Amino acid sequence: MLSNTCKYALRSIIYIGINSSPGKYVNVKTIAAELDVPMQFLSKILQVFVRKDILVSVKGPLGGFRFKDDPSKVSLYDVVAIIDGPNLFEHCLIGTRPCKSHDDAQDKCPVHDNFSAIRKDLIAFFKEETFGSIIANYQNNSKDFLAL
Repeated sequence: MLSNTCKYALRSIIYIGINSSPGKYVNVKTIAAELDVPMQFLSKILQVFVRKDILVSVKGPLGGFRFKDDPSKVSLYDVVAIIDGPNLFEHCLIGTRPCKSHDDAQDKCPVHDNFSAIRKDLIAFFKEETFGSIIANYQNNSKDFLAL
C-alpha cells in the first residue's frame, strides 16, 4: 500500500534515528549502502525531510543527516503524508477518489463499509506510532535492522 519511495524514506529515517545523535550525523553513502538504496535517489528523498524540518543535514566529511528534534515528535503518518500524500488514508480501497461516507448521493465502493473501520484503525496507528518509539523498540530488542 506504500510506494517504494515511501518505504525507502521510512527505513532511512529509522536508520538515521538509530545511528545518529546530537552532533553525530549519518552519511547518505553509508545509509544507501547499508539499505541497498540508490544513493542519488536517497539523497533527494532525505532532502525533502530537511525542507520539512524533520531532518537536518550538514555537508562535509563528517556530515550527513540526523533528526532536527526529538524523533518522538515525528509520526509515521507525517512521513507517509509527505511522500505518498493522504491517499492511503482518504481514498476508498479500490477507488481512486476520496471516500465520502457522509455523502448519500455518492455511490460507495463495494468494500466501503468493511474497510472504513480498518481505515480508522490504520490512521490511528500511523498517527500514534512515532519514530522515537520505533527506535526505542529496535534498541531494546537488539534486532538486526538490515533484516527488516
